[in-house]
Amino acid sequence: MGEEELLSKIHHDVLTKCCVSLSNQALLSLPHYLCLVPLQASPVNRVPKTAEPILAQYAPTVEWLLEPDNPSVRFRALQDLMHRAPTDAAVTEAQEAIQRSAPISELLSHQQPDGSWRGTRANLWDEKGSVFSLLLLAELGATATADTHRALDHLHEHYQLPTGRLSYRRVDTPRARESQSTWLWCMTAVALRAALLLGHADHPFAQRAITFFEERHEAKGGWFCSVYSGNPAKVRPPNCYMGTIKALSAFSLIPPSKRSKKLRTIIDQEVTTCLDNRVFWYRVNPKGQSAIKRAWLKFAFPRYWRSDALEAADVLTTLGVRDSRLHDAIELIRSKRQPDDRWHLDFSETKRAWIQLDTEGAPSKWVTLRALRTLRRSASYS
Repeated sequence: MGEEELLSKIHHDVLTKCCVSLSNQALLSLPHYLCLVPLQASPVNRVPKTAEPILAQYAPTVEWLLEPDNPSVRFRALQDLMHRAPTDAAVTEAQEAIQRSAPISELLSHQQPDGSWRGTRANLWDEKGSVFSLLLLAELGATATADTHRALDHLHEHYQLPTGRLSYRRVDTPRARESQSTWLWCMTAVALRAALLLGHADHPFAQRAITFFEERHEAKGGWFCSVYSGNPAKVRPPNCYMGTIKALSAFSLIPPSKRSKKLRTIIDQEVTTCLDNRVFWYRVNPKGQSAIKRAWLKFAFPRYWRSDALEAADVLTTLGVRDSRLHDAIELIRSKRQPDDRWHLDFSETKRAWIQLDTEGAPSKWVTLRALRTLRRSASYS
């Protein structure tokens, strides 16, 4: 299906289908798993006949994701699709296999004695630098170890400002540490997600980063970044929209019971911004109308500072959002399914990283996993 045909289909569906919209505040007060129907115990490589419709429909694809050749995908699929508990034997076996896997070993082999990873540009923005390398470990399912703790120590001691924001260059001098800038704060959100995924919620880096997002949030929404946008008249959100997805992605890993009142308010406001922009309609065309951010139609995993409609929908449904304004994103995800019921990697963020996940233009277990778990969560209203 061509892009114009796809956009026409999405627009037509929005006008002709009626979805029931629920209150964000009510939904965000509930853990997302309360909206899902747990599966009965079943063989760990098969989808049971009693599975919910979305999994039964994609049974061969789910079983492909459960294959043991990729323990990281299997680990996520067991929990996100098969609804296995973290203590389930199959889940713990997969996680143990992850720690012995080649991608984890390769990433750790490039870690410096001081806990850092150093790319060619010698700053945190580098794909081979500390932030993206730590994110890769976390997304792959690595556990908290002395190595990951040391990496966060390095970020906290040499790159994190007293405000909680990460600087993309070292801040070892008193003058550098006096900075009040919020420039490129999306990197702080990415590193926070990595820390929380790894199980380092209590690390000083994570706690200070959360404080940054609570204290520097603006009343009009978002967090200020001087490089957003090159032309403010061409975008609707007042502050960086891609960065908002990164922040929400990190916040989604904080259990609802541990979110401060201020953080809950921020989440609610930023989710509303995403929904009001129908996830990827946040550009403004020459006529002053909402327009699609076309780069968001290309799916990738993992995402560094960029984002796409699939990542955004995944984050929003993880937060428990069930709202008709997600409809465009859900239809886009469905439309990109291939005839073999798999999804392709449209764009690789890891081409310049220490390891590469999947191949551009080919079936991707990671993108397929993200698509299926998003469709599963959204099935309650679609």
